[in-house]
Amino acid sequence: MKKWTCSLSYLCVSGLMAFAVMTIASCADGFDSNETFTSKVTNAQLNSPELTAKSFSSKVNADGTESVQVTWTVVPGASGYRCIVNNVDDPAHPVEVFNGLVDGTSFLFAKTEDTNYSVSIQTIANTKLGNKDAAAPTVYAYSTLVPAQVIPSGSDIVEFVKNNMLDTQDEQAFELEAGASYTINSELDFGLHPVTLRGNKINRSKVTFGVDGVIRTSSGLKVKFINFDCTDQASIGVIECSSTPYTQLEGPNFGMQDKAYYLKSPIIMQECNFRNVRRCLFYTGELAWGIEDVRVNNCIVQLDCDGSSFGNGAVLCTYSGTCYYKGASSWTSAIRNITMKNSTFYNLKNNSKNRAIRFLTNTFSRVFDTNYGSATIESCTFYKVFTGKEFANNTPNRKEYTIRFNKNVTYDCFRLQKFIQNNCTLNVDKSTNTCFGVTSATDGTDKQRCATEEDANFVGPVDQPLDLSLGKGGVNFRAQGAVSSQNGDPRWW
Repeated sequence: MKKWTCSLSYLCVSGLMAFAVMTIASCADGFDSNETFTSKVTNAQLNSPELTAKSFSSKVNADGTESVQVTWTVVPGASGYRCIVNNVDDPAHPVEVFNGLVDGTSFLFAKTEDTNYSVSIQTIANTKLGNKDAAAPTVYAYSTLVPAQVIPSGSDIVEFVKNNMLDTQDEQAFELEAGASYTINSELDFGLHPVTLRGNKINRSKVTFGVDGVIRTSSGLKVKFINFDCTDQASIGVIECSSTPYTQLEGPNFGMQDKAYYLKSPIIMQECNFRNVRRCLFYTGELAWGIEDVRVNNCIVQLDCDGSSFGNGAVLCTYSGTCYYKGASSWTSAIRNITMKNSTFYNLKNNSKNRAIRFLTNTFSRVFDTNYGSATIESCTFYKVFTGKEFANNTPNRKEYTIRFNKNVTYDCFRLQKFIQNNCTLNVDKSTNTCFGVTSATDGTDKQRCATEEDANFVGPVDQPLDLSLGKGGVNFRAQGAVSSQNGDPRWW
């Protein structure tokens, strides 16, 4: 049998075109295009190749994305393999991501974070040798989810984590059952442990905070696919940094200044809904912190906040009236990199005290080893988050700080120019951003260099608390303006 050879890692074609491409040359890693061999297997019923966890590995592509590489041992007497990969996050409605004939022993498919796949490989026989195709494919369940401990429905998450947290510095995950309800009635502090707390992508879990409920961390934290009811919460932040001053996080341990505690791994809120946030979504607290990376992606954050209970607040807040390092008063807290994408932030009340982002200091070198940092806000909708203050304060107004602000809709918000400052390195396409004043007239500088003035004319309703039983919370921020209808949070397009 002639070995199948190639210069492509895989062929991806539709089922109808699959056999038409069998004549296209391709090659798995390690094959010599001139090498041939004769199989001793003839007149045989072939089996499909075995797949194990070792059959799967990740590859970084040139554009920074990742692919999954699937490899297996050659089946003697084969001429190729029919390979199918489905996304089975919703098992009742699988989504095909790869379907093709492969003539080597390896292929690639695009890797998506937090996804369950079904991988099927069936051996195609070399009929010239009298062999028969494998009767059935080998099917393997592959997942890019971090392996997790499942928290039983109805549990208080704090108690389960206390009893089941692993003493490891490797990332560990806790998973909530699909559609189930939970509580956080006290402090849930993951401390120095990197953790993923996740629900189900298709049928989200609901977590209700009690009065004393709060999530805290001093390490990397990913919170995903959960609906949070923050109505009764009394803490300043929904998520906060730990109040414990861990000596392991002091500056000299990272070659940094002896002025703050440093959290190098990202804090990520992804595909979550937050109902009735009273003060801040994320708050660094009263310790001096140098946070490397905070991200809010694909979320709806509904505020019920007039600023009266915490006038120093913001959606993302590093400001505290008191800030301590090693017991001494300090003026050094900052988030170096902020990302807000594909999300909606809206408030039920007028607020002339708070901001969307509040920095404690505008000089990052007080906290970090340099003044470099960034804020990226793209494809977001902001409605009445603050009506009489400014979008941000103490933004580092210098060239080392990069601001990306594109495809955003801001309505009844004020003074983007306090965030998008001229001395920063700016990536701002004014033509993709809109702003509109209601409580206060649209700021002149905002119209001049930040956004087009336009009434988004949302379909609505937009002035009610999120209904966490509904996929989009029972609100509708679909904009009807010429520019705004093509921008903002994509879920409303």
